[in-house]
Amino acid sequence: MAEPTKSSMVYVYDKEGNAYICDLDSLKDPATVSDEEKADCTDLDRGQFTRNE
Repeated sequence: MAEPTKSSMVYVYDKEGNAYICDLDSLKDPATVSDEEKADCTDLDRGQFTRNE
């Protein structure tokens, strides 16, 4: 059985306004997300997710 982990997830936006949810520990600066960092995040605009603004 997998061990449960506790991490903080944050919503981040790139320059184009695309939304991602990322593990806070994997980001250097949540205000500016690099392409390499975005690769480890979940793209909310392309997935099956919806968001309320």
